[in-house]
Amino acid sequence: MGNAAYGRIAVGLCTLCVWLCSASARAQSAVPAAGTPLSYRQEPAILFASQTDHIEVSVEVLGDIAAVTFRRNVPTLSGGFTTERWARQTTRSIDGRLVSVFGASYESEILADLMVYPHGNDFPQVPLGRLVVPGREDEPSIVWLRVAPSNLPESPVRRLGPEVQYASHVVNLVVPGFGDTRVLEGLETFAVEHAAAVFYQHFSDAYETLAFVPVVSPFLEEDGLHVNVWNDITGIGMGQFDRRADFGSGLLRSIQVYPSGFFGHQATLLHQLGHQWGDESVLGRIAGVTLAGRDPERHTPLIDGGATLLGAVLPGTRAVEFLGGIPQIVRADGPLSYHPLQQYRMGLLEVDAVPDVRVFAEQSQFGENVSAPAVGTAVKGSWQTVGANDLLASLGTRDGPVFESWRQAFVVVSGQLVSQREMDYFNFYARRAGTASGTRSLDGFGSFAEATGGAMRIATAVLPLTDVPQMPVGDAADVPFGTRDWRGLVFDRPFPSVLDAGSTVALTGSLDQDTLPGSYRFLILRLGRYGEPTSDALTVQTTISGGRFTLPVSLVGAPAGAYRVELFVYDGARGPALHAGSLTPLRVR
Repeated sequence: MGNAAYGRIAVGLCTLCVWLCSASARAQSAVPAAGTPLSYRQEPAILFASQTDHIEVSVEVLGDIAAVTFRRNVPTLSGGFTTERWARQTTRSIDGRLVSVFGASYESEILADLMVYPHGNDFPQVPLGRLVVPGREDEPSIVWLRVAPSNLPESPVRRLGPEVQYASHVVNLVVPGFGDTRVLEGLETFAVEHAAAVFYQHFSDAYETLAFVPVVSPFLEEDGLHVNVWNDITGIGMGQFDRRADFGSGLLRSIQVYPSGFFGHQATLLHQLGHQWGDESVLGRIAGVTLAGRDPERHTPLIDGGATLLGAVLPGTRAVEFLGGIPQIVRADGPLSYHPLQQYRMGLLEVDAVPDVRVFAEQSQFGENVSAPAVGTAVKGSWQTVGANDLLASLGTRDGPVFESWRQAFVVVSGQLVSQREMDYFNFYARRAGTASGTRSLDGFGSFAEATGGAMRIATAVLPLTDVPQMPVGDAADVPFGTRDWRGLVFDRPFPSVLDAGSTVALTGSLDQDTLPGSYRFLILRLGRYGEPTSDALTVQTTISGGRFTLPVSLVGAPAGAYRVELFVYDGARGPALHAGSLTPLRVR
């Protein structure tokens, strides 16, 4: 992935694999080799654009490794990064295997390099750079830094002892060594059974999914993991199994693990939870085509009929339509929905409402991974039509429970109880995950309720065993940008995240001398609509006088849609414009 591609191409792919199977199956999972990157952590654990403290990064790599290379992102450089050599700082041992520890300390000014990457309420992190281990030069691992909005609401927190605390929508458990099992049992193996046992000591067995978010972020091949614990639904291409006893639960249906800030990414959430019902509908076998793309046995092949949020070939932002009789790539409009076949597997569509789909023979025509071909690209080759009767003949009738509400608990696991700032961050995004509307991302991924056409929604409220007063809950829908979300600027009031087409607004503020010392004379606003070239962006320039500015924003003639809000400061007499931040999304309705 090139530096220019950071931020929005991550589609939340996952691997349905062995890390929750029986002990015998675990023993067969691949033991990682020396040189495998394991995990990383940042300090402070949550950053803000106005950060002035040093930023510490620590990385663990399996094996006796003397030094590694780190390609830190600096978008203003010609190559997009600067190369650093990290010498080993210390070591530790996990079950007799040596782990090398590396790290670096940075001045907070590096955030000026990173704010250029799109981030915001819909994507609360930025890429610091890539770790490159000797002998694994073709397998760089991205280090992400969690970044919070400056208006992050404070969450009341209750402690249930030295190892358990919770807020309205997130639980924090102390589970030392949560990821250490990966060293001997496979990179997708975590101490989830133990963490679940601790959870159920204090919280109700009322959740279909437990989603674990390690503070020490694991390096994973994908943006998250989802593994089904219990399936009693027939006719969807998935076998019957029940592993609830392994977790001491009577209701649990799946376990998830999210690295870094990906649990706050709607595309990742929708993709991971979609795996509760597949995609294992064997479309390739039914159509007689050879599958391709990312993990094609468990992801939707190249088909028409709508966006495929679990695509092996296309991300959810792309679909195939026949225009003038020719199949071609189109942009899927938000809020993005699950494909009708997926909604059938979920029980939200009756079989007679499932449309025929065309499965294309040349599944690898857009590459070996998930890619987003340009809108208008022709889809080559022949296709086979698969209808409802074909599904019934191959899989049988879909039979099993249908849910209107899906309870999902977000559980932060750490070596010690996390800080108030961390609880605020995790609680806000856990609450946001269960919000029915007003959470749409720049690229169109909305809530689970929107993805299911209103037929289902996620409930993420924490349910302790003890009867305690309900905690106050703030709003997580259409939250405005914070006054300090752009580095070096301070607005007098929050920057709206929703504006009406044709409206005008004047925003006032000042320069922040702590993070942007010096004298600047101009402030530039650039509003780029998703899917349109930068050359078509709406640009406004205003003057800065005495450190103060008034920024007029006119949306007269601006089409509805999702926009990226970029701000620059500029001194016309010297140097280029300085990028203060790229925040998403602003919705023009």
